Amino acid sequence: MSLWTESSEPLNDNPHILLSREFFSSRDELTKLPELLERVRTNCPISDAQFFNLVVAMSEAITNAIVHGNKSDPGRRVRYSLECRRDGVRCVVEDEGEGFDPRSLLDPRSPENLAREGGRGMFLIQALMRELKLENTGHGMRIEFLCGRE
Repeated sequence: MSLWTESSEPLNDNPHILLSREFFSSRDELTKLPELLERVRTNCPISDAQFFNLVVAMSEAITNAIVHGNKSDPGRRVRYSLECRRDGVRCVVEDEGEGFDPRSLLDPRSPENLAREGGRGMFLIQALMRELKLENTGHGMRIEFLCGRE
């Protein structure tokens, strides 16, 4: 199941939702992501470099929600939305997992973590985006970040 909406409203001072999707945990959603984000870009212009960063960050956040949050359980859902703002594109990704303590994330650059599988997704999101917020909602994780215009 996949639900989505798009808006073609012009950019103004009031933020507006450009894309909102909900789907059962499946990596199939990742194959659709670049095209969906390109549609978002037509209604909320960002540079080529920031578009690339947005694709990477959203791919990582959605993969984390599917794999780590929902444990690839096809009965659990992932939700994400993108909102156009003056300063860029605000992104929110939510899962239905148990959540985690963001302070437990390890630095993937530390020598003891270099050979570990995983652990780089949140690091990449933080490096590429602004205003990263992680929240354990009690019924999953909510990740919110801003893709700036430049």
